Amino acid sequence: MRSATASLIVFLALCALAVPASADCKDPVKPGVDWSNCSKKLLMLPGVDLEKAILAYANLTSTDFEGAKMMFANFDRADISYASFQNADLTSASLQKTLGNRTNFSGARLDKANLDAIELFRGDFTEANLIETNLSRASMPRAVFAKANMKGASLIKSDMIRSSFQGADLSNATLTFAILARSEFAGAKLDGSDWSHTYLYRARLQGVDLSGVTGLTSEQIALACGNDETKLPPGVEKPERWPCNPQED
Repeated sequence: MRSATASLIVFLALCALAVPASADCKDPVKPGVDWSNCSKKLLMLPGVDLEKAILAYANLTSTDFEGAKMMFANFDRADISYASFQNADLTSASLQKTLGNRTNFSGARLDKANLDAIELFRGDFTEANLIETNLSRASMPRAVFAKANMKGASLIKSDMIRSSFQGADLSNATLTFAILARSEFAGAKLDGSDWSHTYLYRARLQGVDLSGVTGLTSEQIALACGNDETKLPPGVEKPERWPCNPQED
């Protein structure tokens, strides 16, 4: 009996050791800090070092992370509404299923970050770096990617309706099955990008050079807005009449 009791005590002790320590929301800012499920809203944290920090499920609304070091940090399912990550380094960070509204990522580094299934309304990525970033299944209506570097990014099955890619570099990006309705592409670099099955209803392609893209069809183009300066890949024909006019929203 004593032997069985002793074995049970040892087993329970080992189980306790196997359970990861819960987040302490009072822990100070430091690399690797665990703030999962914590409320860290309305804070001023510019330039802090949060490399490999765990902020999953955290409330980060309206917090200022401008210029912060957040490489490999975990923001999965966090609320980042109205937060600022301007000029922050989020290289290889994870933002899967993160929620946000009007979040500022302008000038930020998000190379190889994972934004799979993120839900972000009116996000600002002006001049941000998103090289080989995963934006698959992202819901990002009215996002601004003006002059962003998105080389090799994946936008598979993303919803980018009414977004701006003006002056962005989407070379070798994958836009398969993406919803790009009413999005703008003036001055964008698109060579090598894959447009297979993208939805282009009223997408703004006036003067855009699409000659180097793959997967594009005449049927897709027939739904978009273009003009005589729009350049298409070989085999893709312009419609007899573009379906929109310059004054149309």
